Amino acid sequence: MARLKAWFIALYPLTVLLLCAHALSLWWRGDHWLWLGVVLVNAPLLTLIAGVLRVGPARATARLPPLILCAWAGAAVTLTGTLSLGDPRPLAWLYAGLGLVGLCLCLLTFKPQRSDRRRGPRPGQTLPSLTFRDLRGRLVSSAGLRGRPTVLLFVRGPWCPLSMAQLRELMRRRPQLERRGARLVLISAQPLARTARLARRLGVSLEWWVDPRLASARALDLIDPGGTPLGLELFGHPRDTVRPTVLITDADGGIRYVNVADHDRVRPEPTAFLRVLDTMTTEPR
Repeated sequence: MARLKAWFIALYPLTVLLLCAHALSLWWRGDHWLWLGVVLVNAPLLTLIAGVLRVGPARATARLPPLILCAWAGAAVTLTGTLSLGDPRPLAWLYAGLGLVGLCLCLLTFKPQRSDRRRGPRPGQTLPSLTFRDLRGRLVSSAGLRGRPTVLLFVRGPWCPLSMAQLRELMRRRPQLERRGARLVLISAQPLARTARLARRLGVSLEWWVDPRLASARALDLIDPGGTPLGLELFGHPRDTVRPTVLITDADGGIRYVNVADHDRVRPEPTAFLRVLDTMTTEPR
């Protein structure tokens, strides 16, 4: 299933982009307005990805109903156009059909998954001693987190819109985390050089740790095998990645909160993290 998703993530957005571009070019050159219906069918996914990347939030579910309505409205426009012309326009219906089938596959594929809650870290356990590297390549250990609460966010990569939206949400909440005495550590599933470029691109001083060969994620049973979109391996991205995960530990290294996202379209609200931290400190907010 992971590789099927990787194929889908890699090919469907590109296909939709090409279909929209061709449909718009046909309309612009004076063909019938029914091609605008084809664009409406295929545009929702691109709109969703662009919206999550630019403004968040890291929860796409609320946007789905209007986008689904847009797709079906586009199908209605396409049907009306072909009826008005008295011409079935098979190419238009091929494009519209690909958009509708792709959207249905998206809804069926990226849905809540059954997860084994007995796997991976759990509240009440102690975070094991794990080794990472910082952006300078120096070895760092999870044992150094003791002494204050810590929010650990496992970042899949810049190719994952929801992971980046979740990261930006936490960046905006950073002052509130710090007022609670918490430390924010971002654990990257990407190689060191790619992680450093991402850190520079974000332009904010954050604490990044790199998990070489995903050894620590493997020890925590957080691996998503084959979860990287198809083709990104050619550009140096690892084939395997991590499941979207947030851990919160207390000053003694005890795990107080675990969220391993089992829904491909939803990440937890940052207010959930603040509530957990509130149980560990009496400092004024």
